[in-house]
Amino acid sequence: MGHELIQQVMLVDSRPEPRGLLAKQLSLEGVQTEQARDAGEFLALWDYHRYDLVVLGEFQDESSLVVLRKLRQRDDVPVFLIAESEESQRLAALEMGADDVLSQGCSQRELLLRIRNFLHRRLRQQNPGFKVKQKTWSFANWTLEEGTRLLVNQEGQTARLTRAEFDLLLALVRAGNRPLSKMQLSDAVGRGSLDTSPETIAVLIHRLRKKLGCKEVIQTLSGVGYRLPECELVT
Repeated sequence: MGHELIQQVMLVDSRPEPRGLLAKQLSLEGVQTEQARDAGEFLALWDYHRYDLVVLGEFQDESSLVVLRKLRQRDDVPVFLIAESEESQRLAALEMGADDVLSQGCSQRELLLRIRNFLHRRLRQQNPGFKVKQKTWSFANWTLEEGTRLLVNQEGQTARLTRAEFDLLLALVRAGNRPLSKMQLSDAVGRGSLDTSPETIAVLIHRLRKKLGCKEVIQTLSGVGYRLPECELVT
């Protein structure tokens, strides 16, 4: 995408590991990120930068609701806020102008999907006719195209995938060599629905292995989950 379309997200969270992981995942989507450890550091950076989205996570020096109020006094920047599970906290954040509110127990995958969907909609609204560049992944003797949802082997044969199969396979290729648990795959496939169980994931893995023609393409790591070895981004 052109430089003018590159989006920037600010991640405010006192926990370096989940903050850094989310930043890495967003970078794979072509999104630039800045990180702040607390509200003070973020507000200092705010004076010099502007962002397409601010994600307020967990930090100790000030309430995220207080920071949201300060932001709304300065700007109408979109804000995702991770709040306590109590309904009163979530409603308060929405009343103050948060664009989305997630519970502290939400998965990293759900947060990434919500951010990605929001940014894609924002790009389309700001740039009519703009199409998000889709990636092509390669593994074993197959390629997977995000935009067309095509799974094609080296002989040019196409394997038809259901939406759930595609979502699961896409999650695995995006993870690279990193294994994903059944719960993480449930988040990717179910997208928040309650009917995606570990048993459903096992069935989908079995169906994908049959379509790929080789059981070893998707590895099972006992007690950990599944992964696709030797997967790489082509374009």
